[in-house]
Amino acid sequence: MQHSSVVVKVFPVFAFFVCALFFWPGLMRPDSIVQMQQGIAGISSDFHPPMMGFLWGLFDKLCSGSGPMFLFHLSLYWGAVSLFAHAQPHKAKWVYCIALLPPVFACQLLVIKDVSFVNAYLFCAAWLHFYSMRNLRPGLLSLLGWFVIAFYGTCVTYQAVVALPWVCLWIAKLYSPDRSKKWIGIGLLLFGVFIAGVEAFNRNMSIPSNRSQHTKLYDLAGISINLNDPIFPEYIKQNKLYDFERVKKLYNPNRVDDLTFPSDSPLSTAASPDQLNTLHNTWIAAIFTHPVAYIKHRWGIFYQQLTVSLLKSVSNIKGETTSTITTILNLVEKSGIFTVASWFMAYMMYFLIQLTYVYKGYKRFNEHPKYVSLFFQNIMGVALVLSLFFIAGAAEARYAYLAIAMFYFSHPFSCKKGAPA
Repeated sequence: MQHSSVVVKVFPVFAFFVCALFFWPGLMRPDSIVQMQQGIAGISSDFHPPMMGFLWGLFDKLCSGSGPMFLFHLSLYWGAVSLFAHAQPHKAKWVYCIALLPPVFACQLLVIKDVSFVNAYLFCAAWLHFYSMRNLRPGLLSLLGWFVIAFYGTCVTYQAVVALPWVCLWIAKLYSPDRSKKWIGIGLLLFGVFIAGVEAFNRNMSIPSNRSQHTKLYDLAGISINLNDPIFPEYIKQNKLYDFERVKKLYNPNRVDDLTFPSDSPLSTAASPDQLNTLHNTWIAAIFTHPVAYIKHRWGIFYQQLTVSLLKSVSNIKGETTSTITTILNLVEKSGIFTVASWFMAYMMYFLIQLTYVYKGYKRFNEHPKYVSLFFQNIMGVALVLSLFFIAGAAEARYAYLAIAMFYFSHPFSCKKGAPA
């Protein structure tokens, strides 16, 4: 028993150092490079939330490059794993196995805002689960640390606003273990305070970039193609680069970037407040006037999101990873293992099971703290993925990473055996 206790305590620390050693300094993506450069320069546009760049700017004073952010991500991840393990020490070995599974662990090699968000929220969830299962009240310093990490995770990506209310309700429930419903009001009030703080930080730390117009142009293109009738604002049609046939060629359900980001895009971005207002009004009118075409367009993106795999072929990640990983993928890609692994690294494989976890947690909500954890962990993942139907401008496996991570770490307390230690 004592040996088992030592393993529970030591393994996350050991895993942290092994990951840092083998995968240093993490893998950067183009978005990450932009955020790092903006953070170091101290100037951020709101195309990406400014929080990660701000933290990167602080890290740069100690050490340049992606390494410090990579270590920060690993600290959050293995800290969360440790809390899950300590919540139920007799299931620690299963928690550690889950932490190393490819669908859960693979993203940890990437230094991107999505991982920052997921790791922060995973830590917050593990913290709540730990105190719930142990029937303890956190000390003031621990509580303050939780709020700092929750604030960081919410600021680091715009999609976090969908998961935030569930985290706020969960911590309110922690402090209201009785069967009364007052925790719902407290949680919603806390959500409002968080949103106000996040909005104030983003507004004061970044320069407006009118980023939302790309999604609106994407939606208008999808609706127009489904109708075979261009319904773009006149300022776009009058632009010399406008060409509806080229719009059709550039449009795809995987990403908006190819359609609206090139300098020679056939859909020009708004250059004035009046054009932005016109675009917004045209977009709203198109959705309500042509709902079927809008749904077809959005379903095309959403289906890609459900089926896209985190496991990429070598041709898709050339130049974005290390030679060691490329060699391994070259060997695996030639076997059936690659296909099977791809399925298990796509969200579609988990969606229906995760819904059953939500239902089970809801039905048995007041029976045991583990069912509270089961409900909140999975509802925030499901809610985030479902929101992508309306807001996604691309289909990326990392967008569903929160749902997959929360789902897997639910397994140890989804079964009947799981009384508090």
